[in-house]
Amino acid sequence: MRLKTYFSVLILLTVFASCKKGGSKPNNPGSTLVLDATEQQKAVTDNAFTFKLFNGLAPVNSTDGNLFISPLSVSIAMAMTSNGANGQTLAAIDSTMNFNGFTQAELNSYYNKLITQLPKLDPNTTFDIANSIWYKQGFSVLPQFITTNSDYYKATVQSLDFSSPSAVNTINNWVSSNTNGKITSIVNSIPSNEVMYLINALYFKSTWKEKFNASDTKAAPFYVDASNQVQAPFMTGMIDMNSYTDANVTVVELPYSGDKFSMVIVEPHTDKTLADIMPGLDQSWKNWMTNLNSARGQVTLPKFTYNYSISLKDELTALGMGVAFSGGADFSKISNEKLEITDVEHKTYVAVDENGTEAAAVTSVGVGASAAPVYDYNINRPFIFAIRERNSGLILFAGIMNNPLITAN
Repeated sequence: MRLKTYFSVLILLTVFASCKKGGSKPNNPGSTLVLDATEQQKAVTDNAFTFKLFNGLAPVNSTDGNLFISPLSVSIAMAMTSNGANGQTLAAIDSTMNFNGFTQAELNSYYNKLITQLPKLDPNTTFDIANSIWYKQGFSVLPQFITTNSDYYKATVQSLDFSSPSAVNTINNWVSSNTNGKITSIVNSIPSNEVMYLINALYFKSTWKEKFNASDTKAAPFYVDASNQVQAPFMTGMIDMNSYTDANVTVVELPYSGDKFSMVIVEPHTDKTLADIMPGLDQSWKNWMTNLNSARGQVTLPKFTYNYSISLKDELTALGMGVAFSGGADFSKISNEKLEITDVEHKTYVAVDENGTEAAAVTSVGVGASAAPVYDYNINRPFIFAIRERNSGLILFAGIMNNPLITAN
């Protein structure tokens, strides 16, 4: 079968635990990630969160930008944070992150397994996972919160003088060190009400199982939409892969060396757009992965490198986690002080070339002392008003305002 198609936007680095109809045997078995029934179900819900977040962020109706996220990084950072949440706040985090249906102990055990085992899967692939918690010097953190995140998430925990300019550099140096310098900062400045940052960092680097020959890379048009195109460098090679095609899409799974990791590429057919395939993406993905078959064909794929950054506060709020960002948040398992999430910053990097793929992600959950709520009062309809003496409550004047342009009756 000859596959020659210009793959584009939807690119996810995925660890597959589902069965495939086809596929070659690993050339280096390494170790195996074994999930029990509960953990496998959690992996399914993590993928569902991927597409829930993806649908909210994907620029399907615009050609002005790309998207690259690490839902695993977001999930780990939020799982650490959820160990400090309680009541309605914990319920909102669980619902938004697809943590509901699992106990806190099950979540911590599941992410601990990923953190400890994923980096060991393939000696040909570097996949590093690091976590850290930085808190304001003098801020009282409950010991159990620190213990849980240190034990299960292997988090580095350190107090810092947040008022010192060196605090920003200390945090950013940790980020740069744990992403091989691909992401150099996650904090620009530390607001006075900030008391804690919970940070996850991921770094991935692997080579293709069958590398593309650099001498075959040539410029060709990439069609950004029906009427616009750009010239881009395209790699071409005959590749053993898994593939699937239906009336809407062509799906190709390109293995990395060792066969433990792969890149899955989904391209809509020429009469379809990304917007056409986004609805029901979670279920479509399951169908595509189930129906992959072994194939060998010519793959033409653009080389690309880009950085992506976004605040996830608005998207997580839209997905139902708004209470965690408000004065009504309950993080009583972090501290006895009143706290709320101030922001969730997410940064990624990806480079795809003839040799393979390098990718990095950082997610930072900022936690700050709650401020008094600020409301917007827009009084623009008829109203009653009164003038009173405050100590006694005695009303001195009272009235109704129906029209502020009337000056006399």
